[in-house]
Amino acid sequence: MLDEPNTELPANLTVPSGNCFQFLLYGSGVQQYQCLINNGTPQWSQVGPDAYLINDIKKESFTSKYEVAHHYFQPTPVNGGRITWQSIVKKDDSLVIAKIIASSPSPNGSGNVPWLQTQATSNQGNGRFSNITYVLRINTKGGVAPSVDQCGSTYQNSQTAAINYTTEYWYFSTCT
Repeated sequence: MLDEPNTELPANLTVPSGNCFQFLLYGSGVQQYQCLINNGTPQWSQVGPDAYLINDIKKESFTSKYEVAHHYFQPTPVNGGRITWQSIVKKDDSLVIAKIIASSPSPNGSGNVPWLQTQATSNQGNGRFSNITYVLRINTKGGVAPSVDQCGSTYQNSQTAAINYTTEYWYFSTCT
């Protein structure tokens, strides 16, 4: 068991006792949003993330050589969850699907997607993600939808916007 990183977490993102920190992965990619205009009212709807994850931000880069997981939304919810982290490492066919159970604004400002606590709704395969119970999204940078006034002007109805973001994902499983 590894020591949890030394980042102060908001109280509502505290993982329940009985779950221990396992590992951290660094993510880089896009948060995708779709411009929708309903009865003349523009709004952004989240389509989902498309990101890749690496083990060590200090020693590795976001290239296929170092990437260990893909992060995206399931097209159809699985037990109420759509948020997916899937291993792309040879001989590891595991994935975890989760749902959001708590959110907290990023302490780095409103231009950054919120910090999240997610709870696993399904684990599949054998490998790194097969026993994960909770995942935290922490230390976010970027990823916020464009301003609503860009929906219908810069972006037309049904058009998507892909907004760059980086983050840390902290993975927990039942303590043994």
